[in-house]
Amino acid sequence: MTAVPTITAGEAAEVREAVTSRVASAAEVPADFFAWGRLRALGVKSAWSLVDQGLTALTGFCVTFLLARWLAPEIYGAYAIAFAGYLFVSGLHNVIVLEPLSVIGPSRHARRLNEYFRSQMAVHGVLVVTCAVGVICMAVLVRLVAPTSALSGAIAGSGVALPFLLSLFLARRMGYVRQRPVTAAVGSGCCLMLALLGLYVLRQFGWVSPFSVFVLVGAASLAGSCVILRELGVGSFREARVSGESIAWTSTLRESWTYGRWLVGSTILYSVSGQVQTFLAAAFLGLGAAGILRAMLLPASVMTQVVTAAGLLVLPGFSYDFGQGLVVRMRQKAMILSGALCGSGICFSLILWAVTGRAEHLLFGGKYAVYAWLMPMLSLVPAVNGLTMGFSMALRASQRPHLDLLANAIAAPIAVASALSFIHWWGLAGAAASMVTGFAAYMGVNCWAFSATGGLELKSEFGSDGAAR
Repeated sequence: MTAVPTITAGEAAEVREAVTSRVASAAEVPADFFAWGRLRALGVKSAWSLVDQGLTALTGFCVTFLLARWLAPEIYGAYAIAFAGYLFVSGLHNVIVLEPLSVIGPSRHARRLNEYFRSQMAVHGVLVVTCAVGVICMAVLVRLVAPTSALSGAIAGSGVALPFLLSLFLARRMGYVRQRPVTAAVGSGCCLMLALLGLYVLRQFGWVSPFSVFVLVGAASLAGSCVILRELGVGSFREARVSGESIAWTSTLRESWTYGRWLVGSTILYSVSGQVQTFLAAAFLGLGAAGILRAMLLPASVMTQVVTAAGLLVLPGFSYDFGQGLVVRMRQKAMILSGALCGSGICFSLILWAVTGRAEHLLFGGKYAVYAWLMPMLSLVPAVNGLTMGFSMALRASQRPHLDLLANAIAAPIAVASALSFIHWWGLAGAAASMVTGFAAYMGVNCWAFSATGGLELKSEFGSDGAAR
């Protein structure tokens, strides 16, 4: 399945016009991207990207491990289930808003990014409010079915906080599109400081619960997003109406859906691969088991954030290279990125294996000592994701998202089948093994797809010199 998705003549003409207008600048791009100046600039941006992603990861890290220390396993398990649901909605938001922002923004709206950003903010508002209402309705339903369960409050908190949590991701992605990861880092740092201060207050007054923590982090995320938008100078919707330069949000939604429609199904299947183990552990082993699994996944989630940071940084650049017809260079970058991330993930896993006991005691004070051996097993997940990250970003930037759908369509059934079997045989160890198995299947298909599209430069709408064919 390597055929290019069908595009209309109008879309092709629009892309050709955008590329033709930049042929002169493309001709000035050095052929050797290993030049010291280019590597130094990329290194600085990569460093700030890692700082930003590290701050975001640290926010989640602090919330996760503090709740794991403070709450009973059953209540923490309710938080884990609600958080898994939030990750599912976050994935949909990513493919409908964030990824089109990174891919379409630099290639089609490079000269009017602020107007495009405002239009995507409107799309974001419509999507997250709709999803938040659905999540809150689900919380009401759970409350009616199980009045004494802590799950309803946790789900309600995630629904209330959802629009604000995702607003920070939107603002940070705008910073990446502008190639200003330092601005994204400022917003993430603001969110972290407010979240830590709020957690201290909640702890002092005895108000710690999944609901209150979701609301707290949502408010901190909103503050961080406002800082980023102000630094980027995106401006207000009123300013756009006065200047007459606004882009209709419905037009942006159609454009984003044209790109992201392949990835919606892919995201649903990807969420199945990565989250079904949590739900099945809760169903078969109890809410406490879901909480333990989530706690042991904490070190791996930090490394996953690093892998994601690299992907976020390179996606706009990959998209620009593809738009200019520099496909060979894009593929070279993808192979270097995947190799480096996979190697880093393997090193992280080995180090964690060597210090498992001390890491668990540092994080949880011995509360989960019996299950500490799950941490290095789960750390194989970011290693596998690292190997596929460069290949996956290259395929998405080349506007072949249907290949990602294929990878997830194969990986999801494998994850479900392995989860059902492994949890029955090995309990929580089976849930961890199933996570690694599902992501390994996804990685394998992505590597095959990247290899199978080796002649991508011949199938592109543009020649290697950046001119339209």
